[in-house]
Amino acid sequence: MFHSVNKFRTPVTILLSLITVSFVGYGFVSLQTVSRDNNYIVKVGDQIISRYALDQAVQNTEAAGEQASREAVFQTLLQRAYLMEGAKQLGIVVSDEQIKQMVVDTPLFHDSNGKFNAKLFQDYLTNTRQSEETFMQTQRENLTVAALLQTLNSNAVSDFQAQQVINAAFAPRATRAYVLSPQAFADKVKVDDAALKKYYEANKKDFLLPQGAKFEYIVLSPKNIASQQSVSDAEIEEAYNASKGSLKPTRRVSHILIEAPKSADAATREKARAKAEKIAAEAKAHPEQFAEIAKRSSQDVGSAANGGDLGEIAQDGKVGSKALEDAAFALNKGEVSGVVESDFGYHILRVTDIADVSLDAQKDSIRSSLQAKKAQQEYNKQREALSEAVFSARDKLQPAAQKFGLTVQTQNEWATKANAGSLKIPAAVVEALLAGDVFSKKLNSAAINVDGETWFVRPTETRAESTETFEQAKSRVEERFKLAESRRLALEQAKNLQKELAAGKNPAIAWSPVEQVAPLQVRPVLSDDAYLAFMQAVPKNGKPAYTVLDMPAAPQLVEVQSIQTINNPEALANAKRQLAQEMGENLIQSYIESLAATVTTQQGIEKISGE
Repeated sequence: MFHSVNKFRTPVTILLSLITVSFVGYGFVSLQTVSRDNNYIVKVGDQIISRYALDQAVQNTEAAGEQASREAVFQTLLQRAYLMEGAKQLGIVVSDEQIKQMVVDTPLFHDSNGKFNAKLFQDYLTNTRQSEETFMQTQRENLTVAALLQTLNSNAVSDFQAQQVINAAFAPRATRAYVLSPQAFADKVKVDDAALKKYYEANKKDFLLPQGAKFEYIVLSPKNIASQQSVSDAEIEEAYNASKGSLKPTRRVSHILIEAPKSADAATREKARAKAEKIAAEAKAHPEQFAEIAKRSSQDVGSAANGGDLGEIAQDGKVGSKALEDAAFALNKGEVSGVVESDFGYHILRVTDIADVSLDAQKDSIRSSLQAKKAQQEYNKQREALSEAVFSARDKLQPAAQKFGLTVQTQNEWATKANAGSLKIPAAVVEALLAGDVFSKKLNSAAINVDGETWFVRPTETRAESTETFEQAKSRVEERFKLAESRRLALEQAKNLQKELAAGKNPAIAWSPVEQVAPLQVRPVLSDDAYLAFMQAVPKNGKPAYTVLDMPAAPQLVEVQSIQTINNPEALANAKRQLAQEMGENLIQSYIESLAATVTTQQGIEKISGE
């Protein structure tokens, strides 16, 4: 388990940070924790990783405000141990003088004058509960690893290398393409039973028949029951009297607003009021044109486009202005108000409709509400009784359906989990059909809740998952074989044309118009192989390059006429940094893996887990 460092690349990035950060207070501890016998997690060469060292490293990591699992912290310590052994092999040594100089140079130990203060250093040791010896050992290891990493990470990246990276990602290519449609080759495909059987045997997985069922079902719905419920006039009047106290008359109102916030000065508000008075006079003279006037004049952008319509309002304080409510409820239908002042400015109102809350007006609504309430109560009773009837019949739905006046409906297509949506069969119904005794013995299902309705189902035919025989699947085998062979012939023709073009010939090809295409544009739509083929098509000596892209729909023959060169100093510098970092990480990872394969390791009795 201790050689599987390739799975943990994140610790390499953490180790790389040792090159530039101050080591004091960093989340590492000395690996050289005193340990007797095999009281450790692992011993890498002479480096011991103990449970105590791991606990300390985890605590330091968390104290630094970072999140890391014990496994991730352990992998970092493990890689660090290998690097310590690697440094020893390379003869990298850190002297006491270097450590002392690092301490003196650390700003944490500087006073207000920027000079080293021994007391600050001693206070740090006390606060972190370290002896000077332990501190020195930890910093020796940190500096040793950092020196090795610096050596491994000193990768020189040339301008040429960086330019290649930029061009590979961003440089536009002048291209044109020729799509070879497989349908054009369909007539050339030779079909016989031997070829079809061979294709069938090679692609049996494509002819799997999923578990499925044909079935019958009944549905109990509150909607059907509601229409059967009778409601008397006495019941309606009783319900009306019980609720009329809460029935608030509403009015549909439109308005025109001339903005003048309460915080505006007197002159501004007076100017706005004068404008509102003028508009009010026009609206009163032509109330039928109120909507047009609102669209033209209202400064309430939310309602102006709708002719000033505010919807229905009640006299309940929710409008936010008592003056507006009072004015609206003082108007008759179709009337226009004078100017009404609010905190937002000046309004002109028009009532376009008045709700009637009398018994006669509310009768139909109350009847529907009472019918729905009675229907739900009846539905609950019928659902329970119907469940018992369905259960008693076991493998027949007709008796229960007949008793409750329901119709047995049928589904004569094979229903599967995959096609339930296309057949508009609720998923819960398919789940019930294909499970347990319902499927195996074709029994009635339990009640199934579907959008407020209750379904009961029973399979009439069942089909276990199986592979179609050649004879059963022959028509589809032939269809797929023809398509596969047509694609193969199209791809073969594309490659033949590529060879002709590369040889300097000029075959008749219906090329598409030339386009400028950057690699990043096409990468999302190309497979790895197709993208590699596209990138390898590089024009040389002024001659275009040709490649064949095996696309899902149809093969394409692509001509790359030229590749632009991007001349951007900033992009070049960024590419060099990125390439150097990637090269450094890869080199360090490879070096750690080589050490893991050669350095002797011993597993101790302690565990990584915190248990």
